[in-house]
Amino acid sequence: MSFKFLGAAALAAVMAVAAPVGAALAQDDQTIIMLGGPSSDPFWGAVQQGFNAAVKELGVKGQWTAPADFNDIVPVYTKMFEAAIARHPAAIAVGNFFPEPTEPLIKQAAAQGIPVIIINSGGDHYKDLGAIGFIGEDSYQMGYQGGEVAVKNGVKNGLCINQIAANPVLEKRCQGYIDAVTKAGGKAKMVILASEDIGNSQKVQASVSAMLMQDPTIDGVITLGVAVAVDALESVKAVRATGRKVDLGTMDLGNTVLEAIDAGDMSFASDQQPFLQGYYGVVIPYMYNKYKMAPSGITWVGPYMVTKDNAKAVLEVNKTLPGSRGAN
Repeated sequence: MSFKFLGAAALAAVMAVAAPVGAALAQDDQTIIMLGGPSSDPFWGAVQQGFNAAVKELGVKGQWTAPADFNDIVPVYTKMFEAAIARHPAAIAVGNFFPEPTEPLIKQAAAQGIPVIIINSGGDHYKDLGAIGFIGEDSYQMGYQGGEVAVKNGVKNGLCINQIAANPVLEKRCQGYIDAVTKAGGKAKMVILASEDIGNSQKVQASVSAMLMQDPTIDGVITLGVAVAVDALESVKAVRATGRKVDLGTMDLGNTVLEAIDAGDMSFASDQQPFLQGYYGVVIPYMYNKYKMAPSGITWVGPYMVTKDNAKAVLEVNKTLPGSRGAN
């Protein structure tokens, strides 16, 4: 991916934007800091790849900052954000995953004249927080467009499996899927998978199998992450072996998912393109600082729908640049 190409594609609709009134314009540290999730997580590994690519292509100073793991992630992430603000850097890209501690810090950084771009989550009201933009998925459309694919495949009774209860982003994904199926005359519902079971393939497969057996009319399933999708695939294959037709789709990518789509075992994956979240998270504040330009609205990078029509091409990219299109 070249910056020249990106400039034509992503910055065609830019507008000049003024710095916050009364904010200082000079930064003490000319580094663009991105606060992400643990790099050991394949999704965040892809975000970091995009960040590194943009830093290299633009020739700017960049620092990737992330917790080592998910243990005590709220206080750890909060302290990292506070430390980034204290440096008064050129810009901060941050995920608004935990609004209660994070949003006051976004406002604080903006008030100090530090351009803040929100990535991945929690950017619906970025302007109110003083951020210069949001880069991420349209959660509702992630599910809705997946539901449209499912409907084309004949789904009349769909199941959206949510692995994290009370997560608004995941709930929006499920609602989109449900609405698409319902609009076409079918029905669908969201079910909760115990989050503590994630990572235990036997438990996930048993849970999905039980869901399918409880209602033999279910003919469509959508999962909200790669790990659950891979496990659900085994359960769906077992049900299909009895002669029952069950469509399966998911959110986010990985080689196993892409191979399953290419083989026809899964029908779609709704990709939020984490690489672009990291890439644009550098490019947009760079353009803002250098030219006082930024996209005039939210920068959506998802959904990007992957079906059998394009799965092979996307898979080749993921093999050439491992992890750039999701988990290996």
